[in-house]
Amino acid sequence: MSVAIVFPLVFSITSAYQRRQDSIKEFAIFRNKVIDLSNIFYSVDKTKKTDYEKLFFSLVELQDIFVSYLKKSNSDNNYNKVREKRKEIFLIIDSYKKLYNEREKDSIIRVKNELFQSAEKLRGLKIHSTPISLRKYCLIFIFLSPLLYNTQLVSQNISLGLSSETVISLLMSVIVSFILIALYNVQDNIENPFDQKGLDDLKLNKMDVSKSESLY
Repeated sequence: MSVAIVFPLVFSITSAYQRRQDSIKEFAIFRNKVIDLSNIFYSVDKTKKTDYEKLFFSLVELQDIFVSYLKKSNSDNNYNKVREKRKEIFLIIDSYKKLYNEREKDSIIRVKNELFQSAEKLRGLKIHSTPISLRKYCLIFIFLSPLLYNTQLVSQNISLGLSSETVISLLMSVIVSFILIALYNVQDNIENPFDQKGLDDLKLNKMDVSKSESLY
């Protein structure tokens, strides 16, 4: 039982939990890069309020599109909207390149690349779940567990009628099956940390950048 069910199930839960923790870390980096990029742009000489707001609100809009993509279960095609917005932001930055010195240009391009690298990593975490074959394997053996647990004891006592030993054996089988199903459901709930359906999902509405964080 331990080798066939418990160990694979615990491994699957651990993998899903690590995926959730990596998602929290990467989304925090994404958020920080949005702020960093707009702040660096703001600090460039001759940057006007309208120029800053154009970039800042474009970044916030990018974030909203990206968060909407993360929340949806089947939204692979919607990621094209994120990539289109990425091009738009690049063109906004590129249109002001005459205002940058070499150091500022390097900083802006580096932070922009890091921002979209974080977005791609989060997308990778979304579309690559813990091994599906392992989860299906666990589920099959969980359903078979009542037949596997204390089968020998039940078969020995079945001919003698409903003895106390048989009742206890069947009760233990039910309890073990209930525990395994509960653990599987825990793993299933934290499998997608973005869909906002589980108690332990990322609180994206509390982590994202709001428009009130504008420097103006």
